[in-house]
Amino acid sequence: MIDRKLLRDRLVNEFDYPDKAVDIVVDKINAMTPDVYAAFEEWFNTGKIVDMEIEGYDFASLKANEAKMNTIAIYLSFDWLVREPLKAKAALERPYNPLRR
Repeated sequence: MIDRKLLRDRLVNEFDYPDKAVDIVVDKINAMTPDVYAAFEEWFNTGKIVDMEIEGYDFASLKANEAKMNTIAIYLSFDWLVREPLKAKAALERPYNPLRR
């Protein structure tokens, strides 16, 4: 398991996550399903992308998504696709709107 403080510090310092939102992201990462977490942890520790295919989505297709996801968002999306495939696929298939929250 990745140390929470290390994860939080890297998200803020290396990936520009806002301090007010980073704890929510850390919690989501720590709650990932085991396979997705293992892939995320490998990337976090080594920089090596562990590709997956979940519900027809892989790293390249999510990276090419209009939303321009970073690696962290891609692994969070993989986790969402495992947990709630119908909701996640519907959201990923909608046209990207940067103002949607």
